[in-house]
Amino acid sequence: MNMDHPDLFMKVLPALESKIEEFQHFGYDHITKEDVWNYCVKKKWRKKIIEELKLHEVVETVFSISASEIVSFTQIQSFQTSNWFGELNQNDLNELFRKDPKKG
Repeated sequence: MNMDHPDLFMKVLPALESKIEEFQHFGYDHITKEDVWNYCVKKKWRKKIIEELKLHEVVETVFSISASEIVSFTQIQSFQTSNWFGELNQNDLNELFRKDPKKG
């Protein structure tokens, strides 16, 4: 997993761990601190200069995230990075998308 801004990640690690404990309390055992961090970096702060964020802003963002936000983001990321036709070669794709001669 790509970990952007590792120094800042380490500074807010206690907040991330606390958030993960909250999620686990509500039954979201599959969400990791890396998932929360990547959500912040790629979604919450995508238009910001992360190095210019104040520590309290970073912690506030972490604590404000809901489990449903993380789950939705993770699902969308999964769909966007999936190669739906990865095992098909060009002939298979042509066959799949060819016009049916019977329908004209």
